[in-house]
Amino acid sequence: MQNVNISSIGKHIISTIDLYEALKSLGVKQGDVICVHSQLMNLGKPLLKKQEFLERITETLLEAIGEEGTLIMPTFSYSFCKNEVFDVQNTPSDVGILTEYFRNMPYVKRTWHPIFSFAVSGARTEEYLDIGPDAFSLDSVYGKMIRDDGKIVMMGANAGYTFYYLAEEHLNVSHRYFKNFNGQIKYDNSQIVQTNIPYFVRDLSVKSDLDEKKLSEFLRKSDCQRQVKFAHGTLAVIECEKAYSTLISTLKSDENIFL
Repeated sequence: MQNVNISSIGKHIISTIDLYEALKSLGVKQGDVICVHSQLMNLGKPLLKKQEFLERITETLLEAIGEEGTLIMPTFSYSFCKNEVFDVQNTPSDVGILTEYFRNMPYVKRTWHPIFSFAVSGARTEEYLDIGPDAFSLDSVYGKMIRDDGKIVMMGANAGYTFYYLAEEHLNVSHRYFKNFNGQIKYDNSQIVQTNIPYFVRDLSVKSDLDEKKLSEFLRKSDCQRQVKFAHGTLAVIECEKAYSTLISTLKSDENIFL
């Protein structure tokens, strides 16, 4: 792959090869299914114009998993919960500029879930588009990643452990409950469909905020999350199946341990 300088921290330069080699050192390999959560501000000062900066990062991620791999990014949007129509093709992602850039690429498809949608590209795209209405069931994108030994890549991100909520839902923890959201989804053919979506929401009357720092430390100590220092922050990789089974076992003993 071509080596391109993408950002800097003072005199230190970060290149696409640096990112590629860091991913490989954390176990990302050809054929992997990876879901990337990103906070690009932690990659330093961009040395490229915005479009090329995002393009080079995306290309490096795709290079790391190869043609047999599948790249996924969250494109969550909360407009549906505000009684707005969720347009699968056009509603923007609310979770970062890289996810919005990726969503708009011609080779990328988006899942239909009106709250927790994902942009997907690669060998297993069609499998990951075939999801149910519950975003945290084993029939969801994250659920399929558990089945496929997928990996979550936290690129500069120190928050965004959405995957964790699968374990809480599986155990039906007492500080969450199912709430139905009714709204409209607009699909490719411009047809607008009325839809009911179950969402395992927090009970705001009790302590229910996730302490992501505590969760991150636990996953590292449990050997479910590997990470290295990278640019201003860290680059971490979480093994979905191992993390899920470890969390289930831990939460059975104490469902409040990460709150």
